[in-house]
Amino acid sequence: MKEKENNISKQELFLLKEYSSMDNQQLSELYDSHGTVSEKDWKNFVYYALLVSGAGFLISGIVFFFAFNWDNMPKSVKFSLIGAGLLLSVYFSLTNRVKEGIQKISLLASTVLVGVLMAVFGQTYQTGANAYDLFLTWLVVITPLTVLSKFTYQWLFYSILANTTVILALVQLLQVDSIFMGILYLLGTNLLLFILPQLKLVAADFKIDQFYKQIQLIAIYLLAATGVGFWLFTNTQRHEANDVQGATWTLISALLVLVAGLGMGWKQKQIYLFSYAFIACISCGLMLLMKLVEDGAEGLLVYMLYSIGAIFLIIKVVSMKSKAWKHEE
Repeated sequence: MKEKENNISKQELFLLKEYSSMDNQQLSELYDSHGTVSEKDWKNFVYYALLVSGAGFLISGIVFFFAFNWDNMPKSVKFSLIGAGLLLSVYFSLTNRVKEGIQKISLLASTVLVGVLMAVFGQTYQTGANAYDLFLTWLVVITPLTVLSKFTYQWLFYSILANTTVILALVQLLQVDSIFMGILYLLGTNLLLFILPQLKLVAADFKIDQFYKQIQLIAIYLLAATGVGFWLFTNTQRHEANDVQGATWTLISALLVLVAGLGMGWKQKQIYLFSYAFIACISCGLMLLMKLVEDGAEGLLVYMLYSIGAIFLIIKVVSMKSKAWKHEE
């Protein structure tokens, strides 16, 4: 089997067939050489999959070992084992004697073990710190590591940790009663996490992987659509002022995010940016329809017709734009 000379997707090959005089035999030859996965690609996939799985199982084993034997272990053993794991992971993340993939996985392991060490220290000596203090300190410590890491999975873990910290801050520190304020904080956090890795403030040669952008966009559009839904179905007259604080700003922010996503996706010809925003807008339209049409049987029929039409519309628009933008490139 031939190795891929260029990174050509299957969709691009079929678009080339559609807009050229290529016959089926030529398409078959190009597909065999460019459209299929080579043996080298499969070996790399298996290698990194096993590497990530092994690192994950190792960290999980350490965590569950502590959880199961916690009461019977002296303090010195607890800190010695965690410290040894942390030192080894830091060493492998810095040394040039191993491959770059192992360095990045070791850095991610170091990030996790830092949090484990903080949790063990807090529980052993009863420092009185709550969960928010632990996650905030953990987030601050790994921030420079994440910025310098040039590793997408490190940024993904950082995003999860940041969102968890914000949620704990809203519940434990700020004690926010309004769901709208929570959505606003989380929306701002995820927008920042979407933009920050692409600024290249420190690592100019680092390019974040597409799956990170897509995950962040899903979170952003989901929060925006949820904010619109809560605004539509919340009766402000039945709630206290604290419970609906920030409702108007949540609606404005959500609409701006959706419109900006549609506009930027259209202008930059990025199908995932456009399609996710388009699906979120369709979902908001369905919620608005449910607000306007509240009758049982008639409303159900209207919802079904809207949903069926929306699905066909999404498929038609997204597929048409994907083909057109691919052809323009």
